[in-house]
Amino acid sequence: MINLLRSEFLKLRTVRLNIWLPFGAVIGLVVIVGLVGLLTSNPRRFDSEDLMGVIGGFSVLVAMMVGVGTSLGITSEFAHNTIRPTLAATPNRSMVFVAKAIVSVIFGLAVSTVAVLTSYVVGSALLNARDANIGLSGDDGSLATFIGVIVLGGLLALFGYGLGLLLRNGPAAVSIIILWPLLIENIVGGVLSVAGVDDAQKFLPYSSAFALVIPNPDNAPGGRIYGAVFFGLVTLVIVLVGAVVNNRRDV
Repeated sequence: MINLLRSEFLKLRTVRLNIWLPFGAVIGLVVIVGLVGLLTSNPRRFDSEDLMGVIGGFSVLVAMMVGVGTSLGITSEFAHNTIRPTLAATPNRSMVFVAKAIVSVIFGLAVSTVAVLTSYVVGSALLNARDANIGLSGDDGSLATFIGVIVLGGLLALFGYGLGLLLRNGPAAVSIIILWPLLIENIVGGVLSVAGVDDAQKFLPYSSAFALVIPNPDNAPGGRIYGAVFFGLVTLVIVLVGAVVNNRRDV
């Protein structure tokens, strides 16, 4: 397993897309937070909850880009048949798929940590320089949001990998990662609401996971833990189905 993990980390850092895609997303988040810190009209009324609300809202895009990267990482291996040498060297395919999943999660957690830490440092420094009083706190939900951004990045990295493993088609996987929360779940949520279902968002895994990056979890049905567990279970099912299907089919 150690050799497999080393191999997957090597693949990860030698693919330019995995470097530039999340790097661009992180830079975009830092720029947005920096502009908020510089341009907000009343910085003294801007607290840590407000700052983490901005970071949390835009960090979803960073997490999505991480998911896109992990999905394209596995689909490109199938598309170019570079997966063949790996599976030939390790006949136990499940070990290969587990190693890729572990590396994907670590990648997502690392990118999200850099994103939230860098943007928070920049935002708080600019606001505090303008007489604000920004500091992480467990009382206003800012600390929970800070951690939630990191967790969401790990979950979406695994989600993207699972979709790529299951579909083995890059454009299809990327489309689902982006359109699922923006289109599919909005349609399903609308249907459930019309049908009279209360708190329809609780039945939408992707949308439920966004509670992780909302400072006030009361704004999201179910709350942070529910959203993380629900989306995590759905993601795990996708990964397991993808692994089972690929264990039974020819490469």
